[in-house]
Amino acid sequence: MNITSRIAVADELSWAKESLVVGHYLHTVPDPRTRPLCLVVRLMGECRIGCLWFGRPESTKCFQGGLTFGGPDDVAAGRAVYDRWEVLNLSRVWFDPIVQPGGGWHSDRFLPGFTDRKGVWRSSLPSTAIKAALKLIGHDYLMAYPPCFVEQPYQIRAVLSYCDRRLHRGVIYRAAGFALARTNKAGIETWWTPAVSPLSAMEDLRVRDLAATHPRSRRIRAAVIACRGEDASGVRGGGV
Repeated sequence: MNITSRIAVADELSWAKESLVVGHYLHTVPDPRTRPLCLVVRLMGECRIGCLWFGRPESTKCFQGGLTFGGPDDVAAGRAVYDRWEVLNLSRVWFDPIVQPGGGWHSDRFLPGFTDRKGVWRSSLPSTAIKAALKLIGHDYLMAYPPCFVEQPYQIRAVLSYCDRRLHRGVIYRAAGFALARTNKAGIETWWTPAVSPLSAMEDLRVRDLAATHPRSRRIRAAVIACRGEDASGVRGGGV
């Protein structure tokens, strides 16, 4: 089945936001402070059937579990495997009821899937869409939000997502190749994967060129330089 994802623009973004508010169990769009980016999931290149939202984790560091991240000093000291700017959060996953169980398109005529040991057909749409998005998000996110300091880590190397076990079982994350990183006292699980496609040489050059000219990146570099009284070669910031 032809399942594709692309960055939401114009009316697509309005549709995706409304879909979350109406249909997602949280009934909210991601906090703008996380710098969210929405990918619209399409069937056969035409029909909008869902959306995936990525953004920055609200936490800037975590030193426990299978996924650890923090600042450059934390990585250097071995407290964290990833710099915090190398990590994204898959903050929302939503699919139209028409492709969910009971929907008119929930069948092997329209969706990818498999037949289980009991002979029951199961849709693999969510995991298929997430896997496809992981091939794009490392480049698409940095083109939407270019880094400010390319001297520091900026390429996306890991994606996490949270699962409330009171409502969900985490099945789509297992199917998409995620591993369980940790579970907090409230029963919220953190799932993660390093299966993010790295930037090609051409893509990396494109991101660096955009970082050099993007108004926000230039503004933040100038502010840091002014604050520290350094020239551009002396700036030691990180991230985007």
